[in-house]
Amino acid sequence: MNPRRYSHERRVARPFLRGIVPAVVILFAVAGSGDSVGSGPTTSTGTQVTKTVPFVRESIDEIRALAPFREGTVPENRVIRFRRLPRGDGATGQADVPVAAPVLANPSLASSPAPLAPALDCSFAGLGNPPHGQDVIPPDTMGAAGPNHLVSLLNSDFGVFSKSGILLQKVSLQNFWASLGTAEGEPANFPFDPKILYDQYSGRFVTVTLGGTDSPDSWVMVAVSSTSDPLDPWDKWAIDADRKNNVTQTTNSADYPGLGVDQFNIYITANMFDGNGGAQYGKVWVIPKPQLLTNPGATITWFEFDAANRTGFSRQPAHTFGTAPAEYLVSEGSSTQMLLTRIDNTSGIPVMHLPTLVLIAQYSSPDPFPGAPQLGLGIDNTIDTSDTRVLNAVYRNGSVWATHHVVGPGGNVEVAWYRIDPAANSGSGAVLAQGRIRDAVRWYYYPSIGVNQDNVAAIGFSGSSTTEYAGGYYTIIRPSSGIADPVSPLKSGEAPYYKTFTSGTNRWGDFSATMVDPSDDTSFWTLQEYAVLPVSGISQWGTWWGKFTPSTTEPPPQPPQSAGDGGGGCLSITRSGTGTSFGTSLFSIGILLLPALALGLRRFSLRRGRTAPIRHPLC
Repeated sequence: MNPRRYSHERRVARPFLRGIVPAVVILFAVAGSGDSVGSGPTTSTGTQVTKTVPFVRESIDEIRALAPFREGTVPENRVIRFRRLPRGDGATGQADVPVAAPVLANPSLASSPAPLAPALDCSFAGLGNPPHGQDVIPPDTMGAAGPNHLVSLLNSDFGVFSKSGILLQKVSLQNFWASLGTAEGEPANFPFDPKILYDQYSGRFVTVTLGGTDSPDSWVMVAVSSTSDPLDPWDKWAIDADRKNNVTQTTNSADYPGLGVDQFNIYITANMFDGNGGAQYGKVWVIPKPQLLTNPGATITWFEFDAANRTGFSRQPAHTFGTAPAEYLVSEGSSTQMLLTRIDNTSGIPVMHLPTLVLIAQYSSPDPFPGAPQLGLGIDNTIDTSDTRVLNAVYRNGSVWATHHVVGPGGNVEVAWYRIDPAANSGSGAVLAQGRIRDAVRWYYYPSIGVNQDNVAAIGFSGSSTTEYAGGYYTIIRPSSGIADPVSPLKSGEAPYYKTFTSGTNRWGDFSATMVDPSDDTSFWTLQEYAVLPVSGISQWGTWWGKFTPSTTEPPPQPPQSAGDGGGGCLSITRSGTGTSFGTSLFSIGILLLPALALGLRRFSLRRGRTAPIRHPLC
């Protein structure tokens, strides 16, 4: 599908899925923890495909040199379509999946006094809003950290940063993929939904982006950097997503990809929809890595899994660390269950098992899903928070970590996270720890999770409230406590945000990125979206990088803080940019006030809910 067909003028004619849409029916052998889901064979080897596909190798410098001569046009203002998943009644998740019983007795772990999450080591602005006329919503904020570089991949642009915050290269997302073809029906026509990670096994960056949007022009584009330096050449391939076994043409197109990697393979998932927007099934591509790393060429081999009762919707393959017994994928089952899928024999012909049920604390997933409030625009112009699909997963040291956002007991959207032992219950899996990151006033949404060598998990996400603009936040989960530290600010929003391009939906997200730094395997980077000051009266989004390092020792407990709804690992906190009291000393007050007094850029506000300016240390 080319950009002209998806320009904002045509958006009005393509509403999101409404009501009940035909969906995959997942049958339960037994509705309880540890039981397999589905009927028929319990494993599948998928279908092996060897095919010559569109392929190219080029560096960022070559991309920039070729950009003026590429076929294709500059995209108009675009809204990236978000196909909402069919929902069951009440608080259930994916349609036709029953609620398990019993509900967990303790829906979230109790909080204990703790300091704020670690202070930022440094932070800086990432890629920003393109000029009006070439704008895109949402940005789909994605990034990855390598040994010496940070790579950002958005619906608008591809960018490479030094770890000190210098932008080294930037090209449009379409130009990054353009050598695969930008004409109608070709892979790089209307690229969207980018994902990227750093493969610590091979020392390469791996990225996937969808193209074309609708069958018969739906593509999955895959790129692998030739070295750990993203400025060196990239190898790129395109797989026809709407073909079965790359032979049989279907009417189904790919949406909302997931990306994972282990020692042997790259794992890509997608939701498949027909031409009328009806949900069909989930699909998994398993691509062995050696052929992509050594003397890569146009002929590649992969394995496809697309049976409806095996793959599910919005299944997130894990970014796997270390030697793992399998590759794990996580998705919603119902409001009390996660689905855990295992792929064995990852060094040979992969074998996928039917998903098993993992009981979790019950959450709410109403339809329609509530939008997040923000300062300055009232209750009618909220930020779209999509639904409760799982957003990413990590496997490390025997645990699978996953996160998404849900509706909390107070009606606010909050972050939910899970640590799952996949070996428990004879391999069916069980939750080791879980929690909610919530606030009495602020809403939290679009989280991402990373895990370091010490089993410390970091989560970054967006947040806003009736007294705050939309900004970025983060926290960590220490293994000794199993709960989240109180939230720290990454970057405060600067203005109200409302931009729909006549779609009727104030899009935000659809995801974010949080990852361990491979140079030390201890510190974390997070990349989050925030609302920027408007340009010519038009709302603007921006992205912001931040680095933080958990201490190697547990900090001493702090005095209990004021009462508030902090349940599930998040205490009610004083909303200052530094996370400390203004009354510690006159010297501290002077230091804090000096920038505002000298520059006159902002005023401090002691009113409840207003955020003081955040001083961002340079990298």
